[in-house]
Amino acid sequence: MRTPPPFGYQQLHEGSVLITRKCRTVNIVRGKEQVSELLSALRSEDTQLVLSRYAERARGTGASRRAGT
Repeated sequence: MRTPPPFGYQQLHEGSVLITRKCRTVNIVRGKEQVSELLSALRSEDTQLVLSRYAERARGTGASRRAGT
């Protein structure tokens, strides 16, 4: 039996994009520019890697936080 991917997304009626991990909300991307950037990245890159990157931004655990900036 195949395991489902951990990350998922859904574009909401108001234009925002909901990002989930194991069915739990981890981020909501808002704003035309940010949503457009995310959707473009989803079309051209690996979906799971893109969603992971956006989930990490929401948690604030990226390289900039580890560097103390």
